[in-house]
Amino acid sequence: MNEAIEVLEKAEAVLMKRIREMRDGKPKYAANERLSELRDALKLIKANHKHEEEEVPEFYYGNGFGEA
Repeated sequence: MNEAIEVLEKAEAVLMKRIREMRDGKPKYAANERLSELRDALKLIKANHKHEEEEVPEFYYGNGFGEA
């Protein structure tokens, strides 16, 4: 999962650099939309990764009343 995050972060940096160099117009706006989608995907993956890393308390595996 970390590799996917690293790849998306590098892609974000490259796209931001390209957007800065572009003149205003349709290509720049399209690239900006792609950047927004990339950032949304990155946020989603990071949130999912964080959720997976959280430790689930042991009592959740029982019958719901703290008993296994």
